[in-house]
Amino acid sequence: MVIRLIIWIIITLSVVFFVVFNVEPKVQVHLLPGVTLENIPLALVIIISFILGLLAGMILFLGQIIKYQLELRKTRKEKFTETKKEISGGGYED
Repeated sequence: MVIRLIIWIIITLSVVFFVVFNVEPKVQVHLLPGVTLENIPLALVIIISFILGLLAGMILFLGQIIKYQLELRKTRKEKFTETKKEISGGGYED
């Protein structure tokens, strides 16, 4: 727990350091044809791009998680049905 806190502090300080030293370069961002944002700090553009990339990755990964959860639920249900049949006497012979 303490190690995780230390890692988060290091990451936060690194981001703050990056932003402080990259405020001056200003860029233009062309979002759509005819839509341009001017004088945006480069650090802000990089951080927003990084966050949008993380969100896109999480959304794509969410599909895999849902798929595996459905498979796990199906497997558990099948196993439960097998166990129920064995307990009720369907699997044992004298």
